[in-house]
Amino acid sequence: MKAALLTACIALVLTGCTFTGVNEIAPGQYMITSHGSIFNSREGLLENINQKAAKACDGKPYHLEGDAGANMVVATQSHLGSTPTTVLGLKAVCDEAGR
Repeated sequence: MKAALLTACIALVLTGCTFTGVNEIAPGQYMITSHGSIFNSREGLLENINQKAAKACDGKPYHLEGDAGANMVVATQSHLGSTPTTVLGLKAVCDEAGR
């Protein structure tokens, strides 16, 4: 029982959560950055970015600009030392009606 609980706790700590932030950089344009642990996939981060873009553009059509295939593993300093994390940032541009 203790081993199963320890394994579950370690898995929870290692997988972690993602954080996705949205910043308006111009009217109808948003910089969206998703951060996660080393175990988060590019597809998962891209899905988070698409969800935030749809919300920022009020459900209207949008397109993403930037390199979705860029190297996304960075070293983040923490109290445990250098920790690998994943980061993906893209610009969402809300399309105007009729485009």
